[in-house]
Amino acid sequence: MPAHAKAPVSTTEDVRAVRYGDHLAADLDTRVFASKGDRTKYRLKVAAAQALEEIGYQDVKVSDICKYSSVALGTFYVYYRDKNEIAIEVVMDFVEYLYEQARKVGRGTGEYEAILNTNRFFIAAYMVNPGLMQCHVQLQSQLAEFREVWRPRHLRWIENLARSITRRGNYKENMPGSPQAVAHALEAMVFHYLYAVIVSRNPLVEGEDPAHAEDLAQMLSTLWYRAVYCKDPPKR
Repeated sequence: MPAHAKAPVSTTEDVRAVRYGDHLAADLDTRVFASKGDRTKYRLKVAAAQALEEIGYQDVKVSDICKYSSVALGTFYVYYRDKNEIAIEVVMDFVEYLYEQARKVGRGTGEYEAILNTNRFFIAAYMVNPGLMQCHVQLQSQLAEFREVWRPRHLRWIENLARSITRRGNYKENMPGSPQAVAHALEAMVFHYLYAVIVSRNPLVEGEDPAHAEDLAQMLSTLWYRAVYCKDPPKR
């Protein structure tokens, strides 16, 4: 199995952005499985996360996943129909994992710090998982069955953001749009900008420079705070 070159990236004391394949591999070593078959299926999932990160959705083959997991090709088809089925499962679980980690970093902090820590986490997560972030975009554009499971989960995330904006922010009913529209616009701003900078490697900015990563987090957080609270963030 290929060596993993990327080290975890710290965001806060309690939450670290790590390669998702490494996270699953560590879980494989500690999890108790009900059967040998359950463990084999999970090994395939770990391998798929690693292969999708390193090879990419377009080029990865079922044989690659089997090679990463040391599982026979025929055994793969006992558990999954094809590479699309396992890719959908892995990428959806990856996104849910990111959302859960993002919720953790904002708990118990001030309003601006919650936004800043969340953006720091997503920047670090993009930096160590660019392959899976690319897979996420490709599956959205190419597979209808992925969109069917992704859209309702994404909507729940947007609804949570909208409730937070309504509860905490100064975005009033007489302003254009709605809390849901504002939440969607702000989330899209962060997602697409980070994708352009870190995954697509837009030459405008060097996304892997740690000093720049903090500047990027401050910039996105300031824009988010101004949109939600209609004022500048407090001086740090």
